[in-house]
Amino acid sequence: MTIELLKVENMNISFKDDESGTTSAVKDLSFYINEGETVGLVGESGCGKSVTALSLMRLIEKNSSFIEGTIELEGEDINLFSEKKMRSIRGNKISMIFQEPMTSLNPVHKIGKQIGEVLHLHALANKINCKEKTIEILKKVGIPRAESIVDEYPHQLSGGMRQRIMIAMAMACNPKLLIADEPTTALDVTIQAQILDLMKMLQEEYNTAILLITHDLGVISEMADRVIVMYYGQIVEEADVRTLFKNPKHPYTIGLLNSVPNIDSENEGRLIPIEGNVPNLGMIKSGCPFRSRCQHAYVKCHEKNPPLFKRDSQFVRCWLYEEEGVQA
Repeated sequence: MTIELLKVENMNISFKDDESGTTSAVKDLSFYINEGETVGLVGESGCGKSVTALSLMRLIEKNSSFIEGTIELEGEDINLFSEKKMRSIRGNKISMIFQEPMTSLNPVHKIGKQIGEVLHLHALANKINCKEKTIEILKKVGIPRAESIVDEYPHQLSGGMRQRIMIAMAMACNPKLLIADEPTTALDVTIQAQILDLMKMLQEEYNTAILLITHDLGVISEMADRVIVMYYGQIVEEADVRTLFKNPKHPYTIGLLNSVPNIDSENEGRLIPIEGNVPNLGMIKSGCPFRSRCQHAYVKCHEKNPPLFKRDSQFVRCWLYEEEGVQA
C-alpha cells in the first residue's frame, strides 16, 4: 500500500528586497513524496530547487524571507512546529546531503566527532559507545579503514570519501526522508556511480524516501520514480520517469532532454541547446517565464502565466495543452 510521507501545498517563498520590497523565488509549489519513493527535482541553476529543499528542512532565515503554504510530514505541518521540535526532526526524520561536502563538513573537527554529534543529539549513542556506533555507520557506507577515518579531518579525505561521510551523517538516524542536493556534483563518473549505488542500497534497507535534486538527467533516469521539472520557481512538468523521458511535453523539458548526449540517438548532428538563460528573480511580471526562450510562444504566452494542465498521467504548465488538458 502506498503511504504518503510528505505533502507540500501552495508553497510560496519570497525574500526581502531593498528595491521592490520582496522578490519571489518559489511560486505556488505543490507536490508529494510517498514512503520509499525517489522523486527527482530537475532544472537549471536559479530555478528554485535548493531553496525548496532548505524550506523542507526549515533552514531559511525567517528575518529575510516570507514562506506561505503547508509542508506536511506524516500529516503534521512542520511550519507550525516550535524550533525545539524542528531540531528533533532534522537529522532524525528528515536529513539532507548538501551540495558541497567540503563546505558542509566542519574543517576543525574530526569526522568521528561530527557524526557522533548527530547520534548524541538524537539520543542514539552516549559517550561510551558513540565511537563504536560511528565506526559501524562508516563501514555501512563503504568507508575503508573506518577505525582510523574517525580520527581524521575532512581535508585529509578525497571528494568521494567526503561525500560518503555526508551520506553517513544523513543516514545515521535512519531518516524517513533524505534530501540529496546535487549529491554527485564535481565527482568523476566512477565515484558518482558508487555514490548512487550506495544511496539505492540504503534506501532499500531502510525504505527511505529520497528527494533527489540535480541538473543531471542521467542520474534522474537511473534513480527516480517520478520527476518534477522546475523553471523560474514553479513546476512546469511532472510525470513518472519513464513517461517523462519517452514523451516530454513542456518545451523546457524537451529542451533539457535535447541538450543531453544520447548514444542511441540516430541524430548525428550537434546537440540542441536552450537559447538564453533563466531570468533573474523578479524580472518576469506577467506571462510565461519561459516565453523568451521558447520557439512555440505566441500572444497568450506574453499575457498570462499558464496553470498546470493534467493530460493523461502528466502535469504540464503550458498553453499548448489548454484544449486537450484539464486544469489541475
